[in-house]
Parts: sequence; C-alpha cells; structure tokens
Amino acid sequence: MSNKIWAALKEGTAPKGLRCLNTHRVVIHPDYPELLKAIDLDSIQGVLRSKLGEAISMDRKQEKNVVKRIEITYEGETRVFYLKLYWNHLFEKIWARAFRGSLVGRSMVRAEYDNLERLAKCGLRIPQLVAYGDHRFAGGIIHAFIITEEIPKAMGVDYLVHEWFGQQAEEDRKYKTDELVHEVARVVKQMHDHGFEHHDLFLRNMMVSEQNMSKLYVMDAPRGYFWPQIIMRKRRAFDLATLDSAATQSFSRNQRMRFMHLYLGCNRLTEEDKQLVRKVLTISEPMRERQLKRLERSIAVDENGKPEPS
Repeated sequence: MSNKIWAALKEGTAPKGLRCLNTHRVVIHPDYPELLKAIDLDSIQGVLRSKLGEAISMDRKQEKNVVKRIEITYEGETRVFYLKLYWNHLFEKIWARAFRGSLVGRSMVRAEYDNLERLAKCGLRIPQLVAYGDHRFAGGIIHAFIITEEIPKAMGVDYLVHEWFGQQAEEDRKYKTDELVHEVARVVKQMHDHGFEHHDLFLRNMMVSEQNMSKLYVMDAPRGYFWPQIIMRKRRAFDLATLDSAATQSFSRNQRMRFMHLYLGCNRLTEEDKQLVRKVLTISEPMRERQLKRLERSIAVDENGKPEPS
C-alpha cells in the first residue's frame, strides 16, 4: 500500500480514496501566467512531467532534487529560466523537517519567494521571481518548486573571486576586488539595516551581472528571517561569518578587515566592533574546510550567462 501511495504521489496525485488529502498550491507573478501556461509550467503536474531544460545541479541522494536551466523562445524572444524542484520521498524526511516547513509553517520555496520579494522592496537586487508551488499530502510537503528568470550575463561571486579575477590583469584584478568588497559590504549592511538575517550568506548565494560589481544580486534565502533591530544586532555575526568562511582563499587579511570597516561605517574599530570581529572569526573557523570544498563543486555561470561546472 505504501508503494502504491508513493507511486501516485510521485506523479503529483494520490490513490483513489485519499485524494482529499492531496493539495496543490501555485503562485505566479502577475507578469508570467500566459508564458508559463504556454510551456506547461503553471501547475505542479506540469512541472513534474516537463522535459524542458537541462539539469545543472542534482542532489546525489535525491534524484528528483534538481536545478534546471530552461531556455525557450516566447513571442520571438529568447528567455532563460531556472527551475528548482524538490521531492520529499520519505515520511521520515518530512517528519525530520516538520518544523522547517515540511509539515508546519511555510514551505521552503514559499519562504524563499516571500523573503526575496521583501528584499526587493528593501531596495536590494534579486533574481526576477516567476512562480513557486508546493504539493502536500496529509499536510506534508511532497514536491515544491520555484522558478526565477535568469540574471543577464551573471557570474556567481564564488566563481568570480576564485576563477575570473585570476584571469584579469593585476591592476584590473585589484580594482575589481576592492570594488566587490565595497559592494558586498554595502549590500549586507543594507540588508541588516532592514532587519533581515539571510542565514545562508555564502559567496555562492550572490551573483554579479555583466561583470559590474555594482550589480550585485542576493539569492537563495529560504532560511532568512526579518528581526527587530535590537535582535538583529545580536544575530548579524552569523551572516558575516558565513561570508568570511571561504574568504581566506581569495581575500587578504587587509581586504577582509576593510570589509568590516565598510560594513560598520568606521575607519577605526571600537572595542564593541572588535568583539564582533572576534565573534565572527570564532563562528567562521569551523565552517572553512567544508565551504572551501563546496567551492570545488559550485556551479559557475560564465560571462555569457551559461552555466558550467567549476
């Protein structure tokens, strides 16, 4: 019986007699309903059966947890979208994440969509949101997806600092690196000033468009949360630590300290500022080895906007 249920859930439905426990929710940005309908991505079942696009990332343990790059021609114009699709194929997995959206509260994709939407209202650059959807059975998340439109000629910041900078002339590399440090500090400060803790603010979760450091995008924020400022000041160290965790390989100590001066808006650190720096280093140190390894597996996007394995 269990296999029969999962076979039906895999297709986005449920066995006869249990369909009352099956619910679909799809939210589409007002600019995209007709486009998504034309390519059959306006429903859970349409997304599940779609053969469009190529997989650029896949969870080795979950064959259905994939990121796809979808290139289409619509009304004579070439458009590129990214589809992230998740599948909870075990009840144990749903229970393990029960209080992180799998059973109680917002699903992960809904949280990401809502968070990015609010960040855009705060004046930050985000990928253009297209749609999200989730499929629940008996309250548990079975499938979830989110679609965004491609950022023009974008490169992941992880690829930028670990590959692209090294291909530039020394003078250009120094100028671009300083420009990036300044822009990241500005964006993170703006985000924190609005009370938002990203909670996954690694280099791979930011992108730069058209090799222009001032066009810095923030993405992948399902675990983020908006806090009152009195709480945000205590929680900001974690975001700063995630940024610093893989920075030692590509940024000098002086550049990392310059980031903190820019972020804090000062030329000289106070004792309170020094305590924050020490806290950031303490949190980031255990992350370093894992994050540097993850850089080797990152999906990069080259200067023409096409993904390539790093």
